[in-house]
Amino acid sequence: MFILSGIFFLVLICSSILALASIPISLYPKKKAIRNTHVKDYYSSLFDVYGDEA
Repeated sequence: MFILSGIFFLVLICSSILALASIPISLYPKKKAIRNTHVKDYYSSLFDVYGDEA
């Protein structure tokens, strides 16, 4: 029983980490929307993975 509850809590922790990590990714605006507006995005350097800044 102890092993099953440990596995359950491990799956619960991993799924909650994935769910919480997906929130800021889904809220990040698309690059098309950034080009249309001239708002300074302070966090764009965090999401610029491949260095394709236009």
